[in-house]
Amino acid sequence: MHQSVRDYWITFNDPLEGRVHFMYLDVKGYVSTGIGNKIDETARDNSAPTAAERGASLAAANRLRWLVNDVDTEASSEEVALDWDAVKSHLELAPQGLHGKFQQFTRLHVDDAEIDRHVFEKLDEMESVLVSRDGFHDFASWPANAQLGALSMSWAMGPKFRFPKFQGHVGARNWVGAADESHFTPDVGTIRIRNKLDRAHFLLARSVEDQALSLEQVALDVSDVFGVQGALLALGFKPLSQDGVDGPLTQGKVKAFQSANGLAENGAFNDPDTVSALAAQLTGLGFTVFGA
Repeated sequence: MHQSVRDYWITFNDPLEGRVHFMYLDVKGYVSTGIGNKIDETARDNSAPTAAERGASLAAANRLRWLVNDVDTEASSEEVALDWDAVKSHLELAPQGLHGKFQQFTRLHVDDAEIDRHVFEKLDEMESVLVSRDGFHDFASWPANAQLGALSMSWAMGPKFRFPKFQGHVGARNWVGAADESHFTPDVGTIRIRNKLDRAHFLLARSVEDQALSLEQVALDVSDVFGVQGALLALGFKPLSQDGVDGPLTQGKVKAFQSANGLAENGAFNDPDTVSALAAQLTGLGFTVFGA
């Protein structure tokens, strides 16, 4: 993958997955941690594991360096198993996801450095699987935005996802077709936002190629509230959901950006001076910017 995609990966995923230092159940009942990192090899959603699945899951969990709360000493494999079993035993809380308050059942945590290490380890593994598949052999030459969109889909569904029409489009570098076929379900919550982001990035890939711009740089579009939200997130104005809604939180973050840059604090995402300042700062960070 292009270095710009790797550099942007955590910034891109943090608002979608959150950064969680303990084990929890995602909405499908899989034990997870970090930035949406599944550490659960159970075959079926919302199901207890077989003995073999539990063993494979614990092996996955033990790939992380777990620390015991309060004392920060490294946890044993037995302690990791206790936390994993405790969380997995509360499948009734899975529909709540992170709101299920799973931390009350855990004694262990991972630190930020370990989360980042594990995220990039999984990202590299995912890319190696993806590029071995039909339609993805030319992945290294794709525009950065197309790489980002495909990796985002893989992060959510696994790199072996089967979307034949999508694979045909990306194999032919038909980024508009890829955008149309990138949607996956259930289209709720952050998956809805991820679907919208993935579509936007495939369309940006088309614009980058059509205008013969740098394929190696991630492009962002600041022409609407959805894009401005993404720009603010890229510049560190969090917490913020990239939902395309010009609500009080978005207006507050726009005002915070305006205040930090000596601009009139009107909270308007389409304020020309604000959009210009956003574009300048994104360009300074190496992004290609549309819509300014």
